[in-house]
Amino acid sequence: MVQVKDLKEQIGMNGPRPILYCNVCGAQYSANAGDYWNRPGNTELLCCDEPMQVVIKKIIFEPIQ
Repeated sequence: MVQVKDLKEQIGMNGPRPILYCNVCGAQYSANAGDYWNRPGNTELLCCDEPMQVVIKKIIFEPIQ
């Protein structure tokens, strides 16, 4: 279970930035702590009534064979 207090400030972060991902519907949301400034630290981050995951999104381009 991810809570607001688990998120990191991403401003100035190099490299891929984490996002929040819903395994049920595939929704993607910001995982930047600053975007949740008005939420208590123990707020659970849910989507589709299920806990969201903090993930790194990777896109791979492959030629069609």
